[in-house]
Amino acid sequence: MKYTLAAFSLLISIGTTGLASGPGESSHAGTGYLEKGVFTYEVFEQAVDHVDLESCPAAFDPEVVFCRMTLASEMANVFVFAFDGEQPLLAIKSYELDEDFLPF
Repeated sequence: MKYTLAAFSLLISIGTTGLASGPGESSHAGTGYLEKGVFTYEVFEQAVDHVDLESCPAAFDPEVVFCRMTLASEMANVFVFAFDGEQPLLAIKSYELDEDFLPF
């Protein structure tokens, strides 16, 4: 799986700008805190402009995950979330925006 620095930078910038954390805190004046450091779909849905994908890349089981996509730093970044529990982020797969884009 190809992870890019841009995709992880995006995730880190989201977590450090709008989601600064304090132990045991849940929210204060519009700030969302990541409980136990888990980036859930609920947080992603509120904080990240994205598109819903009908399917995920072939490497992921469609019975247990769903995917969303962002465009940043000239890359398409597919965020893979679990259906189970609080729907945590499991992976980020990034693609160059070229003629082979979205092979799934």
